[in-house]
Order: sequence, then C-alpha cells, then structure tokens
Amino acid sequence: MLEVAGIEKQLGSQHVLRGIDFSVSRGEVLAIIGASGSGKSTLLRCLNLLIRPDDGAIIWKGKEVGWRTVGDKRIPAREKDLLSFRTEISMVFQSYNLFPHMSAIQNIVEAPVRVLKRNPAEARDVAEKLLEKVRLSHRADAYPHEMSGGEQQRVAIARALAMKPEVLLFDEVTSALDPELKGEVLGVMRDLASEGMTMISVSHEMGFVRNVADRVIFMHKGKVREVGDPKIILENPQTAELRSFVETVAD
Repeated sequence: MLEVAGIEKQLGSQHVLRGIDFSVSRGEVLAIIGASGSGKSTLLRCLNLLIRPDDGAIIWKGKEVGWRTVGDKRIPAREKDLLSFRTEISMVFQSYNLFPHMSAIQNIVEAPVRVLKRNPAEARDVAEKLLEKVRLSHRADAYPHEMSGGEQQRVAIARALAMKPEVLLFDEVTSALDPELKGEVLGVMRDLASEGMTMISVSHEMGFVRNVADRVIFMHKGKVREVGDPKIILENPQTAELRSFVETVAD
C-alpha cells in the first residue's frame, strides 16, 4: 500500500534521515520507536509530504508521489497535485492543532466542506458520528479551551477521520497527556486498529506498541536499526541501542 525507498533528509547541517526503507500493508498497524532526535517525526512528516525528502521515493499504491517529470528533469510536484494524496494519508499531531475559535464539531466539519467540497449538512452528520466514535458526542459544541487535552486529541482524531483517509499517521499523540488522558486516546486508537484502519504511529507507549502494533521499526540516528514483531524484538533486542532504549522506556 505504501512503500518508502531510500529516504534521505537534511535539515540544516543535520543529516536527519539516512536511507530509510520500509513498506506498509493495508490494515497494518506500524509503530515507529526510538530516542528523541532519531528522526521519527521527520520521517512521519515526509510520509505525507509535509516535509519533502531530499532523495528517495515514496510510493503510494504502486505510484511514486511528490515528484513529476518535465522533459528529462525530475522536479517537485505542485502543491495542488498533492491534495488528493494528503487527504488519503491524514496526520494527527502531538499539539492537537485545533482551531481555537471553532467548536469541536466545527473543527471536524471545516476541512471536508472547504477542501473536499462536501455538503455542509452531510459533513455535519458525518462529524456527529465521528464524535460518537471517539466518545465525545456530549462535547460537540465545546471549544478547545473548554476541553481537556485528551478530549482535544480525540477531536483531532475525529477531524482526521472526517477526510476518510486510507492511512492515519500519529505523531506522539499522547506525549503531552497525563496517564488517565493517555488512556482515553489510546483506547480510540485501539478501536481503530480493531476496525482495520491502517496506522503508522510514532510512540513511546510500549504497552500500545506490544499489544496493538503488528510490526515495530526501531530508529537510531536517522537509520532503521531493527524491524519486526514487537513482542519478539522488544523482548530480544539484537542491537545495544534497542536494548538501551527498551530499558529507558520500560512501563
């Protein structure tokens, strides 16, 4: 479904991603783990081209995205040509990124109406169903400042789902939450996984990684160092770096 081949990314003087290769199958839950600064979040942003890789290819359903050929030159795709791809791969951020002047349901309705040109009444009906899915029907008219961090993050998940994506990207979405609120968000993510949603999650929640992810990628200094079944590689790390990481984040 999604293939990443030889992704490289330099940010300033820092070589953040160094030849990243992996693929994701439909319905798979892939967890990306690693210490801070290992390149996880940069990789996630490259996957839906919020950040454009310097080299390598992102192949979506068998077709490379992000570039176009003009004559004999390979140049970046136009932003308008990336719109369809970005609606198919939605991202949920650590910092929620809700519009502060809009209620929960307005935040969810906004993009489908403005970007996908959906009928406002139909978009609102979908939004109501999504709020029910993330267990927030009773908070439809609440504004971000009136909601807890966990509630805001669940609205952010509903907003991403409103675009009807085929893949959801999660960038450390529980890192700013206390344990109880983390549980609310992780519960929604477990539900989505059980329903067959394809998910790629950067996470330090080892319980979620062990029990929900189908596969885990361990990154260290911009490279993929280990890949496999989380129950196997987290219990029997093959590199000193993963052993050290597991000891640090043990829950």
